[in-house]
Amino acid sequence: MTSVQNRQTGVGMGVTEGARRASGVAPMGANLNAPDPEVMEKKRRRKFTAAYKLRILEEADACTLPGQIGALLRREGLYSSNLTTWRRQREEGQLKALSPRKRGRKPNPDRHFAKRVAQLERENQRLRDQIKRAQTIIEVQKNLRPHGGSPTQSRKRREQLMKAAVQLRTEVGTVQACEALGIARATFYRRLKTTRTQVNRPAPPLALSDQER
Repeated sequence: MTSVQNRQTGVGMGVTEGARRASGVAPMGANLNAPDPEVMEKKRRRKFTAAYKLRILEEADACTLPGQIGALLRREGLYSSNLTTWRRQREEGQLKALSPRKRGRKPNPDRHFAKRVAQLERENQRLRDQIKRAQTIIEVQKNLRPHGGSPTQSRKRREQLMKAAVQLRTEVGTVQACEALGIARATFYRRLKTTRTQVNRPAPPLALSDQER
């Protein structure tokens, strides 16, 4: 009885399969997602971008030891014919033409050159100004007289330094003038304020003139 049922089942399956092939429509209850054993799946062809080809060629060019190129091909799943074709495309400029272009304005070499020239000119001017300030400081220091040990000479020395600092500050600035002459900035500002106060102070109405003195 069992063998008879099996034969009947086999015959039924054969009839169902034949009906599906003849009509192209799967019978009721058939699994539509099951792959057809008679239809071979097509192998997808890999597509390589120009950037990828150039990167692989750069890595291949950097290989110097035996076996490195083979390891590179195995890692990427490539063939030696791929490298041959891509090298030829690179020599003909095809890969460069296929490379994605960067957006934005193209760099202007003339503009870069002009910018560099302007930068060098500013640097040159800055150095010339430094040399000029240094020469001015040296000239002022040369004109200073050596001071003696008496109080009068020390006072004259301080006055001389103050005059030199006032003159020098217009050329090199207050900070460098005080540093070059060895004067504390607080002392310089205090004496400068005192000098301005004396100059701006009005003479008393009953003061004697120079001739009356």
